Amino acid sequence: MCDVHSFFSVSFVPSVVDYSLNIKEEKAMIDIHSHILPGVDDGARTLDEALDMLRMAVDTGVTIQVLTPHIHFGRFDNQKADLEQRFAIFQEQVDQANIKIGLQLGSEVRISSEIMQLVAQDAIPTLGVYQGKKTFLLEFPRIEVPVGYENLVKWLIAKNYLPIIVHPERNQTFVRKPQKLQVLTDMGCPLQITASSLIGQFGDEAQQNAELLLTEGRVSAIASDCHNLKGRKPNLDEGVSAAKLILDDPRVMQCVNQVPTQLTTLN
Repeated sequence: MCDVHSFFSVSFVPSVVDYSLNIKEEKAMIDIHSHILPGVDDGARTLDEALDMLRMAVDTGVTIQVLTPHIHFGRFDNQKADLEQRFAIFQEQVDQANIKIGLQLGSEVRISSEIMQLVAQDAIPTLGVYQGKKTFLLEFPRIEVPVGYENLVKWLIAKNYLPIIVHPERNQTFVRKPQKLQVLTDMGCPLQITASSLIGQFGDEAQQNAELLLTEGRVSAIASDCHNLKGRKPNLDEGVSAAKLILDDPRVMQCVNQVPTQLTTLN
């Protein structure tokens, strides 16, 4: 079940969660993971590509697009102030292009000890604030997880940061040793799976893992993690359609509307 209650620890669960939506809101989708901000990572290379990606996102039903550029030490050394400046410029360009979509800035941070420095400097562009904790996307390596990862996540939570664990279905360690992922969900970390995993784009194993997480009720959000216009295009609608073959419509919509709303609310 895509419900914030199903995996957040008691201290993070809101006292009242209103999952009632009107007809218009039911059709709205929030995509919390994308690489559309141009020229900052391995996502959109140019302004034209970024604008076309947003147009495609709108066509798939996305009403709010969160831009989450990589922060990966030694590879994508993005700085918060620069990203905020680029975001402000891009917002103006989107308005000029008359693309009707809400934009927010966040980030996808690769797990490493350097995160502690970012926290000390308030240098992580966060998606929102949930129950007093700043939310951001936390990425693990594709194969392994670093030694001491659980201690770092505990430290982040103690510092009032709530990491959202992205695409765990594609991490080989989490797949082989699910107890390592369970440690994170037990601490209250939400899980975000990728639309492309649900449609088999990353292979059978990733698809099966994503489906298992859904059926076990451990998924908080489905997102596109789009990077371009072809192989990693905006395709949240396709992921939602695949998820609806597994879960009923209201629970799937929680993964792209109600829970993402909670995780991206700006205080």
